[in-house]
Amino acid sequence: MAAVAEKRQGSLSQIAYDQIKTMILQKDLIPGQFVNEAQLQQLLGLGRTPVREAILALAQDNLVRVHPRRGIEITRPTPKDIHDIFEIRLLLEPLVLRQCFYRVDLQWALDMRGQLIQHQDDEASNAGQTAAPLIDLDNQFHLALVDTLHNQYASHLMRSLTDYLNLIRITAWRPSRYQVSNREHIAILDAIIEQRMEDACQLLSDHIQLSYQEAINTMLHASF
Repeated sequence: MAAVAEKRQGSLSQIAYDQIKTMILQKDLIPGQFVNEAQLQQLLGLGRTPVREAILALAQDNLVRVHPRRGIEITRPTPKDIHDIFEIRLLLEPLVLRQCFYRVDLQWALDMRGQLIQHQDDEASNAGQTAAPLIDLDNQFHLALVDTLHNQYASHLMRSLTDYLNLIRITAWRPSRYQVSNREHIAILDAIIEQRMEDACQLLSDHIQLSYQEAINTMLHASF
């Protein structure tokens, strides 16, 4: 019986985690906003323990920050956070692509290009729901390229950044950036399909730099 209760508690904690993260990434909970456990329990219809465990897990993922006696703050990315994440991406991703260029699955590249083409005219509003398909494709693109290295530590590092990158995108990208980013992905894939390694690596570096500049410029001029 104890094992069953523990499994159920774990399931409720995962439900709480997933629902709170969705609210953050859909901007139902705004970066910089403070909430407390009681509010989250009421919103989710769940008890204290699963909500508390979810908050601890979200804090480990850097999506919330817990302040004693003040409450739970929805993480607001800082310029330093953005710089550090994009710095490591700029060091890692183009190097992986160069090293593994001729191992990239060309059928994957063609399929991914087709998916991106389907969304090339999409306009993302400030709502996370509208941006979600574009964010998902963005993540698939970058994770697949790093996975080509077949290095578990590189792949784990990229996946550990994904949720925070999503938070940066929905917080610090203008809607127009999604379309531009999509076109940049297509250009990189075109270079891969045509086996133009130098072009592909340079385009990937430029893409990461432009994404960084978009996030930094938006954050520096944000009113929140």
